[in-house]
Amino acid sequence: MKKTIRTSLLLLAVSVTITLTGCAATQSNNESGFGGQAFAMESQSMQPATLMRSSPQLSKMSSDVSEQERKLIRRSWLTMGVKDLAQAEKQAKAIVEQKTGYIQNTHGEQGKSFNLSIRVPQNQYVPALLELRKVGVVISENENVQDVTTEFIDNQARLDNLHKLRNRIQLLLNRADRIEDLLKIERELNRTQSEIDRLEGRMKYLKGQVDYASIEFSAEKQKTYGPLGYFFMGIWWGIEKLFVWEG
Repeated sequence: MKKTIRTSLLLLAVSVTITLTGCAATQSNNESGFGGQAFAMESQSMQPATLMRSSPQLSKMSSDVSEQERKLIRRSWLTMGVKDLAQAEKQAKAIVEQKTGYIQNTHGEQGKSFNLSIRVPQNQYVPALLELRKVGVVISENENVQDVTTEFIDNQARLDNLHKLRNRIQLLLNRADRIEDLLKIERELNRTQSEIDRLEGRMKYLKGQVDYASIEFSAEKQKTYGPLGYFFMGIWWGIEKLFVWEG
């Protein structure tokens, strides 16, 4: 009987010991997990803000590029042959005015040619070209389209970050009480403001180029041949055919 009681007490003691050990291990694991989580959160908070934002910001930029309207800079060079330079220039300027555009620059050679540097709203770019082609005979035409969507979005994101940085620097400037600190903070503030001004200037230029397309319109006076001129031109054409055959 006594042996049975001792055995039962021994088993009870072992059971209590195992239970207490398990609780201690569980508590230790919980504390360790909490501490690791806290350390991770603290480490994350100590990371530079740019690194914390890099991944979401890149994905946001990719989404913006695909979703928003493309930012395109359009330029055309159109050279026409006309019989009357004065009349052609008058017609071209009337077309530009009708399309709510403007003449940025004009030059030419008296009695031989003229050139108009034209700016028209993006939505009037194609209609303006169609009308300008009717002024005379097209000699040559070229077009260039530049996509600046990515640069536009990237510059805007950098500007947003620089504005936030400038605000933080200004707060530090207000709290600084030593001359040495004031000078350092002011230098950093001036550098940040210079970068902001540069990017804002670039954004303003890009927006102007996107909003208004460019057309370089040139007109050259066509040669008018008299009867003898056409006669000799015909002779020259016949001689050329005797020596040169098209392949």
